[in-house]
Amino acid sequence: MKLILIVEDEDIMRESLKDWLKNSGYQVETAKEGGEALRVIGERDFGIAVLDLKLPGKDGLEVLREAKERNPQIKGIIITAYPSVETAVEAMKMGAIDYLPKPFDLNELEELISKTLGPIQVEIRPKVAVEEAVVEPVEVEETITIVPGEIPVHFKQGKAHFEAGRYAQALREFQAVLEITPEDIENRIWVQKARKALAEPGGEVAGQGAVKTRNCVWVGMGMVSYRLCTSDYNCLSCEFEQMMKENIANGDVKVTEALERLKSVPGNQRFCRYVLKGQVSYRLCSRLYTCDTCEFGQMMEDTLEQQLTERLEALRNKGKSWWWPYWEKK
Repeated sequence: MKLILIVEDEDIMRESLKDWLKNSGYQVETAKEGGEALRVIGERDFGIAVLDLKLPGKDGLEVLREAKERNPQIKGIIITAYPSVETAVEAMKMGAIDYLPKPFDLNELEELISKTLGPIQVEIRPKVAVEEAVVEPVEVEETITIVPGEIPVHFKQGKAHFEAGRYAQALREFQAVLEITPEDIENRIWVQKARKALAEPGGEVAGQGAVKTRNCVWVGMGMVSYRLCTSDYNCLSCEFEQMMKENIANGDVKVTEALERLKSVPGNQRFCRYVLKGQVSYRLCSRLYTCDTCEFGQMMEDTLEQQLTERLEALRNKGKSWWWPYWEKK
């Protein structure tokens, strides 16, 4: 399996992409800017370079052009928050296999890489000895052994357990599937969701399903230790949300310390706030929860505001429906 190079100057985005692909079984290296990328390309045999268009010094297109001169076999994927027809055409002329506007679906990126490099070869290793075993944060008391033909049934059962709040049972089902298909990204996402649900206060008690606590999204982000949502995740109208944003803007010491702690959290564990709210199924945060600067966050807020407007309009129409015909007769 040839190496993958991620060239991205934004730390959170670079580490998120690295963690995602490494967890999928790929070997990944990173670079922050064009000069560093060309240096490592000259030293190693990379199969694919994922290049941000806007980089300090040489931009992604320049790096791709020089990389192809040094290694004609290397494939390039351009990613950008500033897409245009001109740069897309230029990228394709230089031999890029695709051009992805941010925010893009990580599954789409991985599919491109898989088609280019081929399937991941899974190495089967002997079980780790007891004295070498690493204790995971969430322990599962029982294990399930299944055969490949039983995967759909157990995956479906795992999701049913999860929806019912039986997170320990769900985790057992998903882990059983993971033993047979470690490359299954969807199942791996469900494993992470089950572990996260178990780790939350009130997630599950004594292995029995319980009603999930509706924690504030700032708890899910790790910015506050405990707070329940009191606005049904309508953060736009939440006073606590506004207070936290003001604290970030004013450089509050506690908030700054919490942000520093977040930097040490692996990128694949930093879920977007809209995942924490249950409004999208999967997305990683690439901006360290500075949601006001996030294009995806703005898009979601615009969508939610539009939905709220439509609901209010529907309620108004429903409220006057009984008397409006009478009024027209008058």
